[in-house]
Amino acid sequence: MKGSRIMADTTAKEAKISMKVIVDKVKKRVVYAEADHTFVDILFSFLTLPMGTIVRLLGKHDDTELEVLGSLNNLYQSLKNFPECYLATEDSKFMLLNPRSLSYYHTKNLKLKIDDTEPMKYFGCRYHLCENVNKFMLCKNVPGKDFSFRRCGSCNLMMELTHVYWDSSYSFVSSGASVFVSDIETYIVTDDLCVEPYTSAISIRLLADFGITDMNHLEERSIEMSSYQMLHFLKTALSIVYPLTYLVFSIIKYPVRELLGDGQDFTVDQCSLLKKDVSACSKMRLEVSLQKSTGRLLFAEAKEDFVEFLFGFLSIPLGTIIGTLMNGASSFSCMDNVYKSISNVFPLKGVPARLSEQHKDPRIDGSLLKHNGMFMVTDDLKISPSNSSSTIDILKTLEVLPKDIERHEVSFGLKEGLIMLNASLDSCSTLTRSLEHQFKK
Repeated sequence: MKGSRIMADTTAKEAKISMKVIVDKVKKRVVYAEADHTFVDILFSFLTLPMGTIVRLLGKHDDTELEVLGSLNNLYQSLKNFPECYLATEDSKFMLLNPRSLSYYHTKNLKLKIDDTEPMKYFGCRYHLCENVNKFMLCKNVPGKDFSFRRCGSCNLMMELTHVYWDSSYSFVSSGASVFVSDIETYIVTDDLCVEPYTSAISIRLLADFGITDMNHLEERSIEMSSYQMLHFLKTALSIVYPLTYLVFSIIKYPVRELLGDGQDFTVDQCSLLKKDVSACSKMRLEVSLQKSTGRLLFAEAKEDFVEFLFGFLSIPLGTIIGTLMNGASSFSCMDNVYKSISNVFPLKGVPARLSEQHKDPRIDGSLLKHNGMFMVTDDLKISPSNSSSTIDILKTLEVLPKDIERHEVSFGLKEGLIMLNASLDSCSTLTRSLEHQFKK
């Protein structure tokens, strides 16, 4: 990452935050950073972002040195290109592509604008005698269409364009105040993103643990970060163990895979969600195509319930995945540390951007997709309607001959779902990693 790259898209007038880092200039490593609430608030806010939002935001960066989020990138692109004829209503795709966590409006008070998702707008009829009064219709941002004027379908009067806050717990905080942590404390952030309020005892402990034997090796540096740089920092934190060192020294000493460390694989034994019994959960049946010569799962053929389940990955906040679903042992060791630092501070919950009872629900019979559709899902989560063209295209792309393929029916439940979610975060062999245990004797 060159110096000019990290400064891309920034201007002299753009808001920035600053912090100081204590570095070992001989080892070229960051010992720890000392920051105020502005940096820590943003760091904590990363956990409130839905995965689909993270995919979209990081997709704007041109840094190809760090590849993150495995198959989720394909899943998000598949959703963008998903044929609308398979959706329950025309609003379904918009709702899936624009998820929001329950902290969405709260994080608008961060000093740097990290999530550029626009607040939802609705049309509402204000005529007190109309049957549609106080019922709101979603206004989608469709290029080339002017939604400034819209008439009520019942009374034919002009409706009002407004913002509706779907989270009833939403409230503003005072301008300039902190969002998640105290604005009068100073915080220590370690190179692997453990966060604690500053004390001299912690500082001395970290210096000792780092093996400092010559205080002249230490150097204090000040750095400034813009919104663009903070998003790049998020990408780094999802990739390697020492993101602060990468930020300061712009180096990676080892391949990203090796930097992930041991013990980050999500195993079958860890699969539990809110202590529910996996065997009690409903299961789906999938038809999968296996390459005999390699044992790799090429693709699955599935109904709309499985596809909607996969699209749901994009609506889950990062913190919910790490804390609730992965019990603090996800593929992202640094973000695991962030979560552990704040797990008792504020709730991390999230759902797809939803409408209240007054709003039009885009689902039909509880589904965002039409029933009885069949779809192809590749190993790296590219999704397309199931037809002859998609089958042939997949075989051509993978360079697999029909005689090297065998079909199997597998069971897919909560156990496989959680493994698949974790695999999608850092792998392009998502189906294989989540279903291969069913083929092992």
